[in-house]
Amino acid sequence: MDGFQGWPTDATAFLAEIAADNSAEFWAAHRHRHTAAVHAPMRALAADLEAEFGTLRVFRPYRNRRFRPDAPPYRTDTGGVALTAGGSVLAVVLSATALSASAGHWSFDGGQLRRYRAAVDGPAGEDLGPLLNGLVDWTVHPGRALTGRPRGHRADHPRIGLLRLRGLQVERSWPVGPWLGTREPLERVRAAWRAAAPLVAWLDAHVGPAEPEPPRPRPVTVPAASAVTAQPHP
Repeated sequence: MDGFQGWPTDATAFLAEIAADNSAEFWAAHRHRHTAAVHAPMRALAADLEAEFGTLRVFRPYRNRRFRPDAPPYRTDTGGVALTAGGSVLAVVLSATALSASAGHWSFDGGQLRRYRAAVDGPAGEDLGPLLNGLVDWTVHPGRALTGRPRGHRADHPRIGLLRLRGLQVERSWPVGPWLGTREPLERVRAAWRAAAPLVAWLDAHVGPAEPEPPRPRPVTVPAASAVTAQPHP
C-alpha cells in the first residue's frame, strides 16, 4: 500500500464479527480479511504518522493469555501506540464502532504518581487545569481516581480534583462512517495528537516515563513422577 488510503468497509465488519465469534475456527476461515482490511491499513497509518510522532507499535491480532486465561484469544480492535521522549503514550484504536486517539497515561506507577502530585501541588499545577479545559470535546480518563483526599494534602486544596487523579489520559473519539475509507482518519489522529501536545509536554516535563517492569517469571512446570519405581538391590 502506497501510504494510508483509509480502511475498507470490511474492516469494521470483520471487527464486529470477530467480537461475536472469537473462535479459532472463525479466525482460520477469515484471517485473510484481517490481513487485508484491518492490519495492512493500520500499518500504513502508523508509517504515515511516524515522521512526526515516532515509531508506532501496531497491535498484534492475538492476545497474550498467559496471565489472563479468561481473555478472548483474538483482539476485537486494531491500533498502535507510540511513546514520546518523556514517556507519554500516544495511541490510536479502531473498533467496530469508533476510531479513537488518546494521549497521556492510563495509570501512573508509584514514582509517576509522586511526581505528578508534587507538580500539581506546586506552581506547575496552575497550568494543568487550563490545559485540560482547552481540550474541548475530549474525554479525560482519571485512572481510578480517589474519592477522598490524597495523604498529605488538604481537602480544601484549590486543585484537590486534580490531586485525586491516579492517571491522566485524554481521548477523542469519532463514530465509524464512510470517512474511514479516505485519508481523513490520518488527518483526525494527527490533529488530535497535535492538540494534545501542550498537555503531553506538561506530563513529559513533570511526570516522566514509567519505571520498566521486571519480566514476569515463567510458570514452573513440575515434571511428572516417573512411572518406573527403583527396585532395591537384592
